[in-house]
Amino acid sequence: MTNALKSIRVVIADDHDLVRQGIRAFLQTQADISIVGEARDATEATRVCAREQPDVVLLDMVMPAGGGVAAARQIAECSPGTRSVMLTSFDGENEIRAALDAGVLSYVLKDIAAEVLAEVIRKARNDEAVLHPRAATVLIRSLRNRSVSEIGLQALSQRERDVLECIAEGMSNAQIAERLGIGEKTVKSHVSSMLGKLELTDRTQAAVMAWKRGWVSK
Repeated sequence: MTNALKSIRVVIADDHDLVRQGIRAFLQTQADISIVGEARDATEATRVCAREQPDVVLLDMVMPAGGGVAAARQIAECSPGTRSVMLTSFDGENEIRAALDAGVLSYVLKDIAAEVLAEVIRKARNDEAVLHPRAATVLIRSLRNRSVSEIGLQALSQRERDVLECIAEGMSNAQIAERLGIGEKTVKSHVSSMLGKLELTDRTQAAVMAWKRGWVSK
């Protein structure tokens, strides 16, 4: 059978019985979707997914025994073919980041229309992500920051990296010159070049960026 003809096997994980019953009642009206299990907490969700190996699991963010994020991580290990969809009422940046970091494919809110949820499930089975606008913004920002971190550091010469590390330690130009065995004028030149490449205006910004990006380890 082709992927399009197979019934999409779904597990519903939510600690509220009424929510699970409502989702199940609607999804059972969809000819191409079958409910193969339900769970009330993260541990049960993991156990059911390990047993059933569903195509898609719907996870609530807040559940007993660790919540949807913990469940997503565990399910990724015990049922790697399962796509996790976070169906939640939380749209905070911390929750979204945690879910995406845990490998959740789609992040949607519980005010979603039933027909749209069915489409989210169909897309998930085909590895197509659906993100609430705020979740999409968080993801884009994360990718942008990672790009700036990687490209910015690679743009610096080894000596400029040495100077940046010294600046991050709070050293003056004279102290940097002494540590690196170069003249103060050379230090100033490296500082100016480094700031330009990182598109920063002063050494304080450079120090903050170095620590935040993990460019220094001391």
